[in-house]
Amino acid sequence: MNRQEGMKEFFAKPPEIIVEWEDTESSAKGWLVINSLRGGAAGGGTRMRANCNKEEVIELAKTMEIKFRVSGPDIGGAKSGIAYDFKSVEDKRAVLGRWFKFIAKHLKTHYGTGGDQNLDFAKDIAPALLELGIKHPQEGIIRGHYPDFSEESQDKIINNLRTGVNLQMLDDKFLSELKYTLSDTATGFGVVSAVESFYNLIGDSLKNKRVILEGFGSVGGVAAYYASQKGAKVVGIIDKDWYIFDSEGIDIEGLLKEKSKKILFEGSSKMVIYGRPKIEDYPQADLFLPCATSHTIDREFFEKLLGKGVKLISSGANNPFDSSDVEVEADNKISIIPDFVANCGTARIFSYFMQPDCKLETQIALDDIEKTIKSFIKKIIDKNNSEKNIIRTAQDIILENLI
Repeated sequence: MNRQEGMKEFFAKPPEIIVEWEDTESSAKGWLVINSLRGGAAGGGTRMRANCNKEEVIELAKTMEIKFRVSGPDIGGAKSGIAYDFKSVEDKRAVLGRWFKFIAKHLKTHYGTGGDQNLDFAKDIAPALLELGIKHPQEGIIRGHYPDFSEESQDKIINNLRTGVNLQMLDDKFLSELKYTLSDTATGFGVVSAVESFYNLIGDSLKNKRVILEGFGSVGGVAAYYASQKGAKVVGIIDKDWYIFDSEGIDIEGLLKEKSKKILFEGSSKMVIYGRPKIEDYPQADLFLPCATSHTIDREFFEKLLGKGVKLISSGANNPFDSSDVEVEADNKISIIPDFVANCGTARIFSYFMQPDCKLETQIALDDIEKTIKSFIKKIIDKNNSEKNIIRTAQDIILENLI
């Protein structure tokens, strides 16, 4: 079986569990997809957006299964998705609470979740689960993955998770001032670590590279920060309702401070332009980091990115390409670090803190993310011996124990 046939077979195979839900108090619909209970458990975040659908959640659950082959732990992939155009934070959290109550038995015994699109791990997910008596969003994974551990030992790991992912970023003065936690930081850090590792392994450097980011949420904002800290020049950021281009480099710290004070969302920022830009107006760049939602890169958009000089894409978003054909075409033309490698940071910190003897320190956890990502990218480069066809080679490595 070749790689394409293997991946098609994997994505076509029905998931082990699909739970469907219709809210009785709103128009919300929800799906829990557990692709497999490998190792007795499955994990994957919860998202809420108006156009979410079952097929999207299935695809994301399978992507999580692949991601765990890179990041650990040795469990199956899952995803929870809610189709709902919420009217307020209160409305969103009320719907989320009812959804979690509906799937509570899974959350308590074998399924662990986290934040995803429009749902924050610390502000939305964890509090909603505490209301149900679930000590941590990954509790179900611990109960299912370590069935032979005593309850005391399971609770110790759960406490490690609860403490570890909420550690304040005290080793970084700027992030500490903005009250960022490790869970806020892990994915964006991983996206940039993937880029830096790739460049270092091919004898290049991230320093002075020009970067465009799509999305300035929890992933994109942190990725922009770390890229600039490592010497790159962020020249473009495109968010849902605003954008900013500056060929001299954007003041990322200033922008993050505005975001923390909600200036961006109140429309009073002096740094940004409100509205949507034309791709023709994008600045020249070496890197593109998609850190928003899935399927935003179609063929036309990709070709225009090439015209702007982009030679490397590292994906903070799951499934960034709008079709497999476009993904294959892009993989043949430039370097693409796949989503299941680049954005595995949060999955990795969960895996790290599931180790009973782990140290509860942010820098050690970040170093673990970097080491894990760099190790896998080295496998790709050693096997591939090329700066192109990175996705294809990564999939070949994953398929060795996926099906």
